[in-house]
Amino acid sequence: MPQISDAITYPTEHDDWVTTILIGGVLSVFGFLLLPLLPVYGYVVRVIRHSLEGDPRPPTFGDWEELVVDGAKAVLVGAVYMLIPGIVGGVTVGGSLVAIATGTRGGTATGIAGFVIGGLLTVLLSLVFGYVAVAAVVAFADERRVGAAFDLDILKPVVLSGAYATAWVFSLVVFLAASVLVGVLNGIPILGVVVGAFVFFYAQVVAARLWAGGYADARTEADGTTRPDVGGSVA
Repeated sequence: MPQISDAITYPTEHDDWVTTILIGGVLSVFGFLLLPLLPVYGYVVRVIRHSLEGDPRPPTFGDWEELVVDGAKAVLVGAVYMLIPGIVGGVTVGGSLVAIATGTRGGTATGIAGFVIGGLLTVLLSLVFGYVAVAAVVAFADERRVGAAFDLDILKPVVLSGAYATAWVFSLVVFLAASVLVGVLNGIPILGVVVGAFVFFYAQVVAARLWAGGYADARTEADGTTRPDVGGSVA
């Protein structure tokens, strides 16, 4: 797995890194249109793939058709895995809100309790399924086929691996730090939103590097194969 310090500086380890961050940031700014996010997610898949192949430098944007297709496939994989948390949240939280809005005093109290419990359950399921979904996206990037994202023989040793779990936790820390920074930046009208999009894109690249390293270590432990080094150990 990459060292944390190496993962954080990884996006800059290319002569064209400024151009890459600019492109990714601009696409993220227009992410509300949804379509611009596909090449961003495709780029994340490319980062994972390059990392698993042992390339110490981040890839560049280019071959846009591949980026869009890979991004769409990654979104599909993630959507399938997050379907259950979405349904649970819709039923429990949505139902509770309806009860609060239309019920009696007793019904409102029940609705509030259901809202809290349903919300906590949804968050828990989102974390569990999100944990597996990330491994599934990395498996897709590695094997270059969507079916790998649902192959238990590939996923089981990864999600049960301490190396992958550590990488995933560190990626959450990266996103949390990015969220805090973006929260501060949002105090600046318009500029905060724009800069925040660049921050989140950078965080996605760092996280992808960590995921690839954890996945590679987990697969090596499981099948004994020698894989290219992805930046050393976490420290």
